[in-house]
Amino acid sequence: MRTLIAFTIVNHVAFIGSRIAVPLAALQMGASPFAIGLLLSFYGLLPMFLSVASGRWIDRVGMRTPMIYGSSLLIFGVAVPCLIWDIGALYLSTVTIGLGFMSFQLAIQKAAGIIGGAQARKDNFALLALGFAVSGLIGPTLTGVLIDATGYRIAFGLLALAPLGVVIALHRFPFADRLPHVPPPQPADDAPPTRVLDLLRTPELKRLYVAVALLSSSWDVHQFLVPLYGAKIGLSASKIGMVLSAFSLATFIVRAALPWVTRHVSEWPLILAAMASAAFVYVLYPFFASLPMMIALSFLLGLGLGVSQPMVMALLHHASPHDRIGEAVGLRLTLVNGTQTFLPMTFGAFGGAFGIGSMFWGLSALLAGGVWYAGRWLRAEGRLSRAALRPHSSTPPPDDEPRA
Repeated sequence: MRTLIAFTIVNHVAFIGSRIAVPLAALQMGASPFAIGLLLSFYGLLPMFLSVASGRWIDRVGMRTPMIYGSSLLIFGVAVPCLIWDIGALYLSTVTIGLGFMSFQLAIQKAAGIIGGAQARKDNFALLALGFAVSGLIGPTLTGVLIDATGYRIAFGLLALAPLGVVIALHRFPFADRLPHVPPPQPADDAPPTRVLDLLRTPELKRLYVAVALLSSSWDVHQFLVPLYGAKIGLSASKIGMVLSAFSLATFIVRAALPWVTRHVSEWPLILAAMASAAFVYVLYPFFASLPMMIALSFLLGLGLGVSQPMVMALLHHASPHDRIGEAVGLRLTLVNGTQTFLPMTFGAFGGAFGIGSMFWGLSALLAGGVWYAGRWLRAEGRLSRAALRPHSSTPPPDDEPRA
């Protein structure tokens, strides 16, 4: 699992680095906020439609092949702006990068859910989230320094070397052939066909996917708004990278503490707290235009959102049918990429009409509504009581115990 996490860190550095470099490059080309929002929405365009099908594919073929294909697409996508410097190349780049990272991410998340069985699941996802925090810390800072030192085109070319190393390792090292893979059972001839919307009939999954959409919005809009807001107030690429790295540093710190936190607090209260803290930070952001305050707010946001992904993934594997985990993870990624596709474009148009501050406050209002909705049914089910905060009630079942 640790080797797979190392691969994740390397690929995510390229992915998150491109999400910093692409909007800044588009700004240099004279693109409007709406055009930049549309550009960033292309990261999630194909994954929004293909995540569920890709999850089913991974359920059938295992994890090694999707990792190789995904990393290869990532190389191509990051390298495109190095070879062709125009706005059309940036659109091709974002589409390809999004598709490649989707394939790799789904395979890694399924591996984390099954390696070591149910007892290792929370630890695996905590380690994986810690890996994403490390790459999230390195990627923005490294990209900002590369842009300021070498220019945009060379920076894209250097970032493309990261997934190239992953592809070489997956081809040359035999450990990847030993990734666990149990093909899903073949349905009986008279069994009704399964549909992805059947997953939403489970109340826990339905509620979880609502939380996924809101938390993903909080995470992705931050990556979109900070470069725009930073450029507006005159920050350099390196300083914008510092702001985003503060977010990742906070996620690293809080995820390092997760083993202790999850022994005292269950998953749903942590998810609710993440949404509430994000709503608070987004209210404050437009009132501050100095680098130290932006770093502080980004750090505070990272502390809140940093706990969300491991908790969501643990609950998702717990509540999903055991033979449809890849599909359930794919549906989650469909929602994530749906927010990546529509929110930057929507918020870009909104910000062009009403100013960048309105984008921060609009997202804060959405999150506040999510806190109210989630808190209402958690209280109705008694899951915010002192006893329910303890994590014993959501411990994953053993591998041989039927799941919903």
